[in-house]
Amino acid sequence: TRSWKKEDARPPCFFGTWECLQSQNWCVNGVGSYLGRQRVPSACLCRSAPAAAVRQKAVEKKTEEFKLVYRFPGIKYCRVLSRLKLLQTATTVVMLPPICYLYLQDQVSQNILLYTTGIAFFAGAMLYGMSYFFRRIIGLIYLSETGRTVKVAHLTFWGRRNDIYCPIETVMTLDEVGDSKGELLLQFKRYNSTDILYFTIKFGQIVDRQKFTQIFGKLE
Repeated sequence: TRSWKKEDARPPCFFGTWECLQSQNWCVNGVGSYLGRQRVPSACLCRSAPAAAVRQKAVEKKTEEFKLVYRFPGIKYCRVLSRLKLLQTATTVVMLPPICYLYLQDQVSQNILLYTTGIAFFAGAMLYGMSYFFRRIIGLIYLSETGRTVKVAHLTFWGRRNDIYCPIETVMTLDEVGDSKGELLLQFKRYNSTDILYFTIKFGQIVDRQKFTQIFGKLE
């Protein structure tokens, strides 16, 4: 009887020990997994740090105070013409499918179809040409109070305003570009970009000549 009790007593002790070890192992694994989870956010923070710095830099640019240096009053007319041309092109393109349908139904002549198609293609070509020109005309030029950042406002394809921020050291002076004061359109070039914008002194207004000279150098 005693031998049976001893044999019967061993398994509970063995399983009890195994359960204790399992519970300890679970605790250790739980701590390890917890520590592992704790390390993940730090890595995420390290990865998101550059993005946060970029966002903070963009916010600083928007909140920075800028002083008007140059303005082109005719930019509002360019904006109106750009939107009118866009509306005309859209109207012409919308009218083309009904004309084609009526032609297939023998309700309009071939001359009307060719005339409408020609107008649609001509309007599209004119829209592209005018948009290419209007998008490169500068309406406003600003300089930050610190004198480090230049803000340039120009039109988009849809006739809306778009602001470009660039460090002043990346802007080429008029001497480096090769333009003189007597030219109708002056080029706005940057060292870090191949895009070329244009502004005019003949039809534009220099609001702050000192800051203008600080950006583009002296006018000859």
